Amino acid sequence: MKQRILVLEDDRTSLKLITSILDKYGYEVIPCSEGRDAIHIALMNPPQAIIVDVMLPDMSGTDVVEELVRHPSCKYMKVIFLTGILSRKAEAANLKYLFDIEGAHYKALAKPVKKNLLLNTLADAIAEAEDEMKADAEMAT
Repeated sequence: MKQRILVLEDDRTSLKLITSILDKYGYEVIPCSEGRDAIHIALMNPPQAIIVDVMLPDMSGTDVVEELVRHPSCKYMKVIFLTGILSRKAEAANLKYLFDIEGAHYKALAKPVKKNLLLNTLADAIAEAEDEMKADAEMAT
C-alpha cells in the first residue's frame, strides 16, 4: 500500500517538483496550495505525513498544523516544514531543525530542499509514526 503524503506548498514550481519526486519514489501524493484546503483534505482522509510550507497565502503553515493536530484522526500524521528562513550553512553542518508549536517539535527543512534530504527525512518520519502506532497497539492489548 502506498503511503499518502499531503504536500502543502503555494509555489507552483516547488509543488510540482516535490510532487514529482515523491511520486517517482512510490508515494501517493496529494498536492495542495491553500491551508484551508489542506485541513479539509487531511481531516477527510489523514495522510501518513504532511510536508508544509511555512508561509502560505491564506494562513501560515504552523496554523494548519495546529488545527490538524487537535484531531484524533491525525494523531500519527508526521509533519515536515519547508521554509526559506533556515540557514543553508547550518543544514550543511547536519544540524537538525525543529519547529516548536505548543510544546511539540516538528522537523523543518530549508528551501530549496535537496531530494535525498527530503526523502530521508520523510522515510524517517513515517518509520517513527509506524513505531508509535505499534507501541500504542501493544499498550492497548
